[in-house]
Amino acid sequence: MPVHVVARSRRTRPMAAVVAAAALALLLSALLAPTVKGANGLELTTPYPAIAVQPGSTATFALTLAATNAMTVDLGLSGVPDGWTAGLHGGGLEVSSVYVPADATATVQLDLAVPADAADGSQQITVTATAADASASLPLSVDVARAAGGTVELTTDFPTLRGASDANFNFTLQLHNSTPQQVTFSLQAAGPSGWTVTAQPSGEAQAASFTVEAGASRSVDVKAVPPTGVDAGSFPIGVQAIGSAGRTAEAQLTVEISGRVAMSITTADGRLNASATAGAAGDLSVVVRNDGTSPLTGVSLSANAPSGWEVTFDPATLDGVAANDAGTVIAHIKPSGDAIAGDYVVTISAKNDQATKSADIRVTVETSPLWGVMGLALILAAVGGLYWVFQRYGRR
Repeated sequence: MPVHVVARSRRTRPMAAVVAAAALALLLSALLAPTVKGANGLELTTPYPAIAVQPGSTATFALTLAATNAMTVDLGLSGVPDGWTAGLHGGGLEVSSVYVPADATATVQLDLAVPADAADGSQQITVTATAADASASLPLSVDVARAAGGTVELTTDFPTLRGASDANFNFTLQLHNSTPQQVTFSLQAAGPSGWTVTAQPSGEAQAASFTVEAGASRSVDVKAVPPTGVDAGSFPIGVQAIGSAGRTAEAQLTVEISGRVAMSITTADGRLNASATAGAAGDLSVVVRNDGTSPLTGVSLSANAPSGWEVTFDPATLDGVAANDAGTVIAHIKPSGDAIAGDYVVTISAKNDQATKSADIRVTVETSPLWGVMGLALILAAVGGLYWVFQRYGRR
């Protein structure tokens, strides 16, 4: 009997390869997708069926129910370890069943509170969904690991501020929550003895606690007020953000006090008046006092006087005046030669790059004695002239 051999066309090989690839993709999809057992058109799924959390935190699963027919589905849990707290939530409430519309979905959140003393390891929990004529189950895996769950941090771009002792120091910090859960925090801040230090979430002055969402950050305002008369120096400020589940973040800040700047001007006898003669220079001792806690350096003297007057200082600049000390400058005040007798105001100012102070000096101007002598000479000359006239022509 002849043997018939049927030759397969090479053109069929690409089609076979496509079919094989599609079958492999379906197989991999079935293996990698969350395990779901359903019947009569009910499905129970979650996008992340296996997660890792730290002891003392909460594991959260987003569950989705889908049905081809409208039905009310009862929910149940099995395999929850001893000491763990499990709850199903929907619409802000704890639920035990959910209504699923036809050809639509409903969502439920499963929260698993892991105790702080839970041992590292993987725990298997199963969620079951049961309706009148349908059911589904979904296994979940929670891997408890102390290294999992991320961290919380307090950071700032400017950990050190510098200023005078009478200034307030305001820091801005960022509290970062890199954990997968929302964390509730309270704030504590402390400084050296006598300092007033406060910490609060930005924009919430009265808040005793606040929350930071998973993967988010919040701003924290810290205000440090030094005590009156504090000496110059460096002072540490500590801030703590104490969160739920034992999560705590700390930041160390520094305030550098440069001292309080205060300056005053007076005279050697404390009186702000002087006397001078028109056209003649008079001397006045001007005292520049340092009433602050930091040294005064490069203090220059200047004056604002009436037109035609001359005011110079010796020395013109004080190189340095220590705290609670004073420097003396001689002011040479020369009224104009045609100044009439009376009171005038000369404003003397002391200034450096940190402070400016001025004082008004009342200067009483007297006319020169030369004018009196000249006046007396004129009077005597007039009297002598009259006497001569009477003597010569009076008897004619």
